[in-house]
Amino acid sequence: MKGFFNLFVRSAKELKSIRCLAVTSMLIALDLVLKFTITIPITDSLKISFAFIALSAIGMLYGPTVGALAGFITDILGFIIKPSGAFDIRYTLIEVLGAVIYGLFLYNAMRDKWMLPRIVVAKTLVVIVCNLFLTTLVSASYYGKGFFALFPTRAIKNLAQLPVDIFLLALFLPFILKAFEVVFKGVRKCDENLVFSDANVTKAFMIIISLMLIIVCSLGLAGQYLKDRADALEDTIESQQEEIDHLYSQLGIAKPIEEPAE
Repeated sequence: MKGFFNLFVRSAKELKSIRCLAVTSMLIALDLVLKFTITIPITDSLKISFAFIALSAIGMLYGPTVGALAGFITDILGFIIKPSGAFDIRYTLIEVLGAVIYGLFLYNAMRDKWMLPRIVVAKTLVVIVCNLFLTTLVSASYYGKGFFALFPTRAIKNLAQLPVDIFLLALFLPFILKAFEVVFKGVRKCDENLVFSDANVTKAFMIIISLMLIIVCSLGLAGQYLKDRADALEDTIESQQEEIDHLYSQLGIAKPIEEPAE
């Protein structure tokens, strides 16, 4: 666990560099441009965006701490520039979590055999935890709909988009990393003592995949619990309605007819 926290500490130290601030600012600007110019709306609560490429590049170059700050800034700026509905801090926190995941898996990465596995696991984890479960849960609350009413559509979209997203990351991230190394020669050094270094990447994958399974199972159990409670409440309402109808029948009183709301 010490190596895990050292990853955040090392990433935080990157903020002392003017180079880090300049490159991160440029990638934040790119994130906003991609978010506003290359976005494909599917429904009111569902849209395809390619802004994740810039955010994942920040995580790859400067780690989870810088990535988290960048995710927070991009979401806030995006809402200020082009607001869509009321502001909800929960969406911002989900954006931050996704940036942290990119930083955890892609920071300290090199253009070697581990690059693609890092990308696959990072993007898959973001899709499952952030997009499928957390965003769906918040959207269900925000739009006043049931979780399971939104989940199938979101699952189809995200799982269909996942291979494309992985391909785009596998295509652009090595190119961004190579360009960074050419422009800033000798600046980026990989620490093999970190938990998420290439030397320990298998161990890191096992840790995060285990955490992912725990989160998914917990969310699944929570969703099933809420569904059971909703079914029990619906049964109670139906039972009470039957009792009311029976009472009206016994008293010989006509039941009032509810007029539909305009």
